[in-house]
Amino acid sequence: MVQIVPILMGVALLFWPMLMTYSFDETEAELEERLGKITESLVSRQRCFTDNDCRENSFCYDNDHNRVGLCKCQAGYELLLRNRTYYTCKTLSKWGEDCELTEQCIDNLGSLALCDGTCQCQPQTSRFPFDGRCHEINLLEDFCRSDANCVLEDGSYAFCADGQCQCNIGLRPTLDRKHCVIARALGENCTDDYQCSFTANSVCRDVCRCSIDYVISRNNTACLKAATYFNETCEEHVQCSEFLRDSVCSNNYCGCQDGYHSYENKCVRTVNVGSSCGDKDECIFSQDYAGILDCLEGVCQCLPEKRNEPVCGGASHLQTMVSVFLIVFQIFCCVRFIF
Repeated sequence: MVQIVPILMGVALLFWPMLMTYSFDETEAELEERLGKITESLVSRQRCFTDNDCRENSFCYDNDHNRVGLCKCQAGYELLLRNRTYYTCKTLSKWGEDCELTEQCIDNLGSLALCDGTCQCQPQTSRFPFDGRCHEINLLEDFCRSDANCVLEDGSYAFCADGQCQCNIGLRPTLDRKHCVIARALGENCTDDYQCSFTANSVCRDVCRCSIDYVISRNNTACLKAATYFNETCEEHVQCSEFLRDSVCSNNYCGCQDGYHSYENKCVRTVNVGSSCGDKDECIFSQDYAGILDCLEGVCQCLPEKRNEPVCGGASHLQTMVSVFLIVFQIFCCVRFIF
């Protein structure tokens, strides 16, 4: 306690000349009332005795007759971030101009402004050239308050009608709802993919056509996924035959017609063992027979080393030989019994 007293006395002596300079005739209530009546713009809530008590670009206002005043921004500066303990005075910035605080941009660009070294608009917003302010970007057919909300991906604008972003007459929104273009049907001339985008999975190749791995439907209005393996789902025959030769769509699955079987990526005629053939594919009507059957000399038959396989009659041939042996044995026994 003894050590604190000299310190307090030193502080008092240090600030005594300044304290003697100012008038303390006002009570705290009177001071609050007087300062509260100051409606001058750009005035902070920070009290001051001299300009040195104020922050950069501000001065002590209404401190006449050695009274307590309030810090006020100098001409050309705006009061930002004001509260009882902090304030700052900065110049206001326009679109693209240097800034330190987002608050410097808001006055000119609106509440959706952003300071990132320079004044700009927040993500998912855009500066509308007709009022210079930042507005939320909405997709075509979404809610809007004005044309400013209906900026397209190429920077142009649709218009806001009945609270909805809409394309101009004669144009239609693309599937991603970011462009307004003249709609082109499959087979019609085009200049870019957007014109064809009204048909899913189509592209522009001088004319609108289906993308790779897609085929045009029977009525020329849709692009359907082409099947790449048997038993894949389908709606029309063309989906199957594009990559699976001679296949058909039956009961919504890609397969082969009766009398045909699948071999690799095609359908081939089914030929039984012993019948005439043109290629070994016709003989191999099941993968179980690959390496067993072949088309030899124009006839489906078993490879020599596979003659004992069931499909080649190996088992049935043995049964036939056994049956013949039993019959012959029975005849022999009967004849021997008679004699």
